[in-house]
Amino acid sequence: MTGLADLDKNIWGLLETIFAGFEGAIIIDEHGEIMLFSEYYAKEMEIQREDVIGKNVLEVFPTTRLMEVIQTGQPIIADRWELLGKGHIVSRIPIEYQGKVIGAIGVSVFPYLQMQYYINKLSTLSAELSYYKETVKRLSGAKYSMQSIIGQSEALLEAKEKALKIADSTAPVILYGETGTGKELFAHAIHQESPRRNGPMIRVNCAGIPENLMESEFFGYEEGAFTGAKKGGKPGKFELASKGSIFLDEISQLPYAMQSKLLRVLQEKEYERVGGTEVLKADARVISASNVNLKKLLQQHLFREDLFYRLNVFVIRIPPLRERIGDIPLLAEHFWQQQNSQNGTRIEGIATEAMRLLNNYAWPGNVRELETSIERACLDCQSGIIQIENLVRFGGGKGSDKSNSPLPTLKESRESAEKAAILNALETAGGNKQKAADYLGIHRTSLYYKMRELGLI
Repeated sequence: MTGLADLDKNIWGLLETIFAGFEGAIIIDEHGEIMLFSEYYAKEMEIQREDVIGKNVLEVFPTTRLMEVIQTGQPIIADRWELLGKGHIVSRIPIEYQGKVIGAIGVSVFPYLQMQYYINKLSTLSAELSYYKETVKRLSGAKYSMQSIIGQSEALLEAKEKALKIADSTAPVILYGETGTGKELFAHAIHQESPRRNGPMIRVNCAGIPENLMESEFFGYEEGAFTGAKKGGKPGKFELASKGSIFLDEISQLPYAMQSKLLRVLQEKEYERVGGTEVLKADARVISASNVNLKKLLQQHLFREDLFYRLNVFVIRIPPLRERIGDIPLLAEHFWQQQNSQNGTRIEGIATEAMRLLNNYAWPGNVRELETSIERACLDCQSGIIQIENLVRFGGGKGSDKSNSPLPTLKESRESAEKAAILNALETAGGNKQKAADYLGIHRTSLYYKMRELGLI
């Protein structure tokens, strides 16, 4: 065969049948002669197909680019083309035989206006998808940043500095701190400062899940996995946290049997849904928190040693409020301004004597307790300056002045906390003072000095 004209009539009949299904189709030979012309084009132009076949394509369609395809041998895909004032999206493809271009095919994909409809539809769907993504991010993303952690004390700034340093890593982090110190704030802030900030931040309270439901909550379940299982199954917390972070609060409360399953996720980066057989990949940064030293649980055989070392890669200690008394005025101001915004109070400040009482209290409930106390005082005061009576009216007397209060002074509170920390470290270290000093992050000489100062030796 040397050209399209040499094709058998049966082949042309087959081509006619094939291209009849297109809204528009035309075939020309290497000279531009029209060899095939679809019924659609004939109707659009109000001409007879027989009058077009055999003519040069430029006589019928002066603006066509089919001859350009013949000359270059390159296709022109999805190009807009006007036909009698109507826009079409057309693709033009060269026909080659033994390395030589012997013709070209032009096919109308669909009318331009129809394409515009789909473009607009896709644009609308894209906007909706962006909206839903933002909504999901807002609902499951981090609520707090480093700026949300208020205070300028040395102990707090040290904890924030550590958190910023390790935020870029994907390694596990464990946060130690008493109840109410702000461990969850730190977890959210670490996520917010990490490369995973655009992913979800999923919180799991390990103490709040019944043991028999824990595996399905962590890893999800398949349909029919157990009585009462939802149709279609349910994703677990690790699945929801994919590409983001998962915060395991109160990790010390994790049942021993469940610890081995969590260890597999940390080691192998995989898990299975309850009742499922498919192995799913875990892609979530693990941030855990505890108000109990896990080393103590190791000695009591309540926590797996291998899991402990997997979780204990980066450690951050969140200081209790009694160790950052200087931050109380900043925190108190933040909380009364928050109440003004949320509850419509018009608080302007806190009286000197009232602030002195706040500074002298030991705050066993830490920042959370301070926030509650300020909230009560704001609702009691309503406007102006918070006075002593606003603090003590609903506070059970805990805000009393140190001169007539059974509450310990700041010095006494610090000594008590230091004594408890040293005794706990010595117990964990089995009496080994060097190990105890290492746990406390101080030199052994400093430990001996402190023990003498506190009357422990």
